[in-house]
Parts: sequence; C-alpha cells; structure tokens
Amino acid sequence: MKEDFLGSFIGSGTRAQLMRVFIFNPSEVLSLSGITKRAGVSSQAAAREVRVLERLGVVRRGKSFAIQLSNGTKRMVQGKQREDLWTLNKDFKHLRPLSSFVHETSPVKYDNIVGALRRGGRISAVILSGAFMGDPTRPADIIVAADPLHERKLETAIKQLEPQFGREIRYAAFSTPEFRYRLTIQDRLIRDTLDFPHLVLLDRTRLL
Repeated sequence: MKEDFLGSFIGSGTRAQLMRVFIFNPSEVLSLSGITKRAGVSSQAAAREVRVLERLGVVRRGKSFAIQLSNGTKRMVQGKQREDLWTLNKDFKHLRPLSSFVHETSPVKYDNIVGALRRGGRISAVILSGAFMGDPTRPADIIVAADPLHERKLETAIKQLEPQFGREIRYAAFSTPEFRYRLTIQDRLIRDTLDFPHLVLLDRTRLL
C-alpha cells in the first residue's frame, strides 16, 4: 500500500480509515462492529475515533436512522437492542470540500488492485464496476477472470483490499474459459457490467 497522506496529514491513520468508510459510503448506517470491519482497525480504536468524528460534526450518532433508497422510498435502520449507530452527517458544512480531499488523497490506486488479485491465480481480466464507478446498483464491483482460479486465495485478497476502500467489495470470479463463454453468449451479469460505466484494468483475453 502506498503512503497514506491523509493519515499522515491529520496525524491518525485510524481516523483516516474511518473517514474513508463514511465518505465512500455516504448512505450507510453502521454499528461499531460494522465500522471496525470496514475500516480494518481494532474496536477500541474505532470507538475512540468515531467519537472524535462525531464531535467534529462529520458523522451523526443515533439509535435509528431513516435512509432514503434509490427508488425514493425511505427505510428505517435500527441497531440491535438499541445499539448506537453512526452515519455521515450530510448537513456538515464542510462536507463537500472534505469529501473531495478524502477522495483525492486516497492512497489506493487501481494498479494496486491487480497486484493484490494475482494471489488468486494467473489473472487474465479485471473489470471495475459498481461502487468503483459510483453505481452500487451494478451486480458486482469487480469481475475477475483467472486460470487457474484459486477461489479461496482470491477471496482473501479481496478481503484485504476492503479496508483500503472502506467498504465491502462485491466480486464475481470466473475461470478464463468460462469468462470467454459468458462474453460470447452475452451473459446478463457481463452485459449489466459492460453496458454501463466500467473500467478495464487488465485484459489478456483481448475481448474487452
């Protein structure tokens, strides 16, 4: 992982990780355990830093939140046994410049992704979609083709990438022959990815 300028600048790598979790997931409502998992930090550190962000006004705390869905309806999110929940404070007066700063100083570069995924086999194709393109309605965030495909190693690599992005990464993985076949028959998952904004990081198949 490249140097974390944001963490160095604010003097706390943990706080930087939490800021990414909330900035990259502006509509998420998270419990402390959820924050801990997304940020990849200890529960004690997450509890300390989320309260700092709350005092600064960056996040809001509550027992429940009404979340507006993409179809315009609202859904109530409530914690287990009335536990505390946190979400990004969209009324924070510095949210727009802070969001731009966090995104632009993120140490994660797309070339890091391919390197991490190589643990899952000889990678022949990597496509970014979904949350990476700002459209979580897509069926997957990453599509990977490899031959041979080592699914457990690939899953581990994906999990290790998640704290850097502050979110769960949804992925679909195929052997290279299956990937070629799905492209040929215009498989729905492939079509729902390639027909919308996406980024091809690697294409040894020469089909994309």
